[in-house]
Amino acid sequence: MALWFRLMLVLVLGVVLLQCGGPRQLAPEEYQQLSPQDRILYLNRQIEKRPNDVSLKKQLYREYLNLGMNDQALAVMEELLQLDPYQADVQFEYGRLLYEMGQYRDAYRAFLATLQNAAGEVYRENIANLVAGKYLIQQVTSDTADEAFATFSPDGKKIVYQKFVKGSWDIYEMDLETGRDTVLIATPADETLPQYAPDGGALVFVSNRDDRRPISAKYKVREIYLWDFSKGIMKNLTQSVADDWLPRFHPKGNRLVFVSDRQDLRKVPLTEKQSDIFIMERNGAFQLELTKETSNEGGPCFAAGGEKIYFHSNRRGTYDIFVMDIDGSHVMSIIDDPNGDDVNPHASPDSVHLVFFSNRDGNYEIYRARVDGSNQERLTFHPAQDLNPVFSPDGKTVAFHSNRNGNYDIFFINLEVESTAITTADLISRLNELVNQ
Repeated sequence: MALWFRLMLVLVLGVVLLQCGGPRQLAPEEYQQLSPQDRILYLNRQIEKRPNDVSLKKQLYREYLNLGMNDQALAVMEELLQLDPYQADVQFEYGRLLYEMGQYRDAYRAFLATLQNAAGEVYRENIANLVAGKYLIQQVTSDTADEAFATFSPDGKKIVYQKFVKGSWDIYEMDLETGRDTVLIATPADETLPQYAPDGGALVFVSNRDDRRPISAKYKVREIYLWDFSKGIMKNLTQSVADDWLPRFHPKGNRLVFVSDRQDLRKVPLTEKQSDIFIMERNGAFQLELTKETSNEGGPCFAAGGEKIYFHSNRRGTYDIFVMDIDGSHVMSIIDDPNGDDVNPHASPDSVHLVFFSNRDGNYEIYRARVDGSNQERLTFHPAQDLNPVFSPDGKTVAFHSNRNGNYDIFFINLEVESTAITTADLISRLNELVNQ
């Protein structure tokens, strides 16, 4: 009898041990004392015992995320959604992780599922900030003609820009207080890419007026001109047989940085030539090449202090944003998203931020980042092309041009005014656009 009882006791204890096998469950204070790697090991062992425990999987997701193991974190989220596809918090976290990993279309689908969840309304504002824009956007021009490449007057009360009228580009000025526009330069040639001098006493721009060959305007070479208001004269500063464009003033107004293909001596079409960054005096003297890579460099602008130049280059394949000293030395990449081209940087007047445009999300949108490339933030969210942003003199506004209304118009982003809260219905409509674009 005693033998039989002992055998039954061993059998019962064996069953209990099999059911409760594996490591014991740790108290919270014991768990906190583990290293991150040991926490992951512990959680995986616990999940082997309780594979349908949602809380354990959420905890494992967070541990992977803290270690930057995004692929593993993503796999855990997918397992969670298989267990219960209607968890709004998991759907949102899954979408946010996909968004941070650059898998935008899948992220938009996850956000759409979140908002269609009965409990998804609490995530509306967070999703809106990612896909609908945080700041107020105002349309400034609305002519049926294309208008582009706006820059601000030194006092911020006007913009100057190019407008396509009667078959060529002319230069216009708009008073922002009255909304009235005035033509400044209109010839049969193309006049483009204007910018006021910092003292307001001159205007620099690009023109192909000196190329009189009977060919299409897009193949004519461009030169850089300075219109001195006090003297009433326009001077060709570059006077080269190459294509020169995108002049931008030094903050002191004594120098100009620009782009040129003059160093590419290959016999290839103009549109295929490689470009470099140059600098020159305000009167066109001492034109000096700053970049010497066998690639395309462009989009230069000075830092607010004038000691650095930001520019873009495709020297690594896609276009990235770089910074260099004013003499061309100490070149360093600062924005190099692998998912697309990042181009045409413009520095804020306080030297804190850059704005630029990028197609990392599938189409060109406006972005902002700190001057070291950190804290990158998407400012526009539209299926159209949003291009060539520039800061206002007070840094509170960003001008850009976009074809979101069928032709190119000029828009402002007001960085001090957050957009009116978007409705859930409008946000769902926007996400459907992004998923299907």
